[in-house]
Amino acid sequence: MPAPELRYADGVNIIIVGGGETGFQIAQQLHAEQNVTVIDTDAGRARDLESLDVRFLNGNGADPEVLRAADAGTADAVIACTTNDDVNVLASLAARGLGARQTMAFVTRERYVDAFRPRGAMESIGLAIDRLIWPQRTLADQIVDIVRVPRAIDSGVFAGGMIRMLEYRLEEGDPFTGDTLLKLDLPADVLVVGRIRDDTFTVPGGDATLEPGDKTVFMGTAESMRTLSGHFTPQRRTLTVTVVGGGNVGFMVARQLHGTGVRLVIIELEAERAEKLAVWFPKALVLRGDGTDLELLEQERLEDSDVLVAVTNDDGKNLLASLLAKQLGIPKVITRVSRAQNRRLFERVGIEAPLTVRQAAVQEVLNWLRLDEADHLASIEDRAEVIELVYPLTAAPGTLAGTGSPPDGLIGAVLRRNRAIIPDGNTELLPGDHLFVVTVKDNAEAIEAWLDAIAGREQ
Repeated sequence: MPAPELRYADGVNIIIVGGGETGFQIAQQLHAEQNVTVIDTDAGRARDLESLDVRFLNGNGADPEVLRAADAGTADAVIACTTNDDVNVLASLAARGLGARQTMAFVTRERYVDAFRPRGAMESIGLAIDRLIWPQRTLADQIVDIVRVPRAIDSGVFAGGMIRMLEYRLEEGDPFTGDTLLKLDLPADVLVVGRIRDDTFTVPGGDATLEPGDKTVFMGTAESMRTLSGHFTPQRRTLTVTVVGGGNVGFMVARQLHGTGVRLVIIELEAERAEKLAVWFPKALVLRGDGTDLELLEQERLEDSDVLVAVTNDDGKNLLASLLAKQLGIPKVITRVSRAQNRRLFERVGIEAPLTVRQAAVQEVLNWLRLDEADHLASIEDRAEVIELVYPLTAAPGTLAGTGSPPDGLIGAVLRRNRAIIPDGNTELLPGDHLFVVTVKDNAEAIEAWLDAIAGREQ
């Protein structure tokens, strides 16, 4: 039976190889405004995608004939995100050979990242993929960043480290509660840019208050945020971190923490893997066992840990290990969530930092595609985001008070010629300034329109 002819309307033509959870989430973000084709070997994926305005092809995305049927030769981007590294790499190379403008492959092994790096082994023989994404490494980096700031449940670093964001759940006795934001004695160059209360994210105004239980998002310069974190954890001592699960993510977390002055404990169920971890990380305590075994946790006095990181491949085990850690009184619990729909469940039972591998990866895909003028830098619990935009070159300088706040957003920082500025109402915005805006989800278009209006008024 001949493959159906696919006719595209005007717009960006994107092919997604792999209709699983990652492919579905990417298609979900793109289908309303872009022309999306999904390829998968499982014909049943077509039913999963029925709610989206996408085209579906049943076949192997690494097969050039299937890619031709999907019109890969004229595609603006081909994104290969199956669970098989080899298929993703082959699909990307084949699409590039057919003429696709850009290709991206998801991988889970470091050898592919090394092979396809610029001026690497593959490029030397004429094989190239425009972008490789290693979601597990992205997750590991995020975990380590949170681990290193006691009490923080999320963090972000922007502008080469000059601007930082931290999220805390406020407790009884914490500073910065009670008074309105206008009256708070925050460290210099720190702003409250978001608040999550009763599962709702808001950009708080000056008359808003912070209460125990609120998840509060702060933004400031790197130095000022170190001062802020000191308000929450004034005592300095050796940090003890327990990692449950020594697979890819657990290994990468341990590799970054090992030998940095952190007391590191790794719990791994498989004997052979545990032995290798003990060799790789001689300064760590490696325990062969089940991270959901309460007797093991109590026997090894793991309740003395400052942080427990649960990163097995099983959401159920991660949830149970996290709940046990909370019961033992471990102050911070960071949990890997493989299935995005489970994230809210983890939050409802009190797990404050459930992190999804795919969430960060999907955000990276959207940034790479550059479908709008904003750089989407970070997600805040899948309720809000940080975006970076440029103050129009055609606009005249104007104070922040004069331009007004962006709709459903707040300018948390300004980058001007490698200098980070935390603004107030009197801060003057200049053409070419990079604005770091905290806003509700899917609001980039409204903020771009706000900037366009400023440029139009001031011309």
